[in-house]
Amino acid sequence: MSAESVAAVERAAPSKLSEWLPVILWGAVMFTLSTSAFSASNTSRIIDPILAWLVPGISALSLGVAHALIRKCAHFTEYGVLYWLLAHGPLAKRRYLAFAVCVAYAFLDEGHQMLVPGRTPSLYDVALDSTGAAFSGCLTAAVNELR
Repeated sequence: MSAESVAAVERAAPSKLSEWLPVILWGAVMFTLSTSAFSASNTSRIIDPILAWLVPGISALSLGVAHALIRKCAHFTEYGVLYWLLAHGPLAKRRYLAFAVCVAYAFLDEGHQMLVPGRTPSLYDVALDSTGAAFSGCLTAAVNELR
């Protein structure tokens, strides 16, 4: 192969870092969301007034349930995004490995929460995170099938 051909291939092929950068940045966002700044007591200061404004007269019980539901939807969604970034980036040809990375990160994330004041680790959250990643995988496969 000539030097010109090698240079053309190097320009055309994205670097490994550029493939991993979105995943690394999203992982950093997810790590930040696992800090005490995003504990239930802190997010309730933002979410609860918004819910009370959207649904005047909402009961305290309903407010608590809605707040918990929003937090659990966030788990589901953030791991769906992580799977999508992996499956459309550095692990495009390795969808099962992308899922395994999501599950491993979910366990690490919950392990991290054991060390964070105001946060509680939960295997339920690992299952929810993994379900978000699996849903993203199914959605990706369905969309690819339509193409």
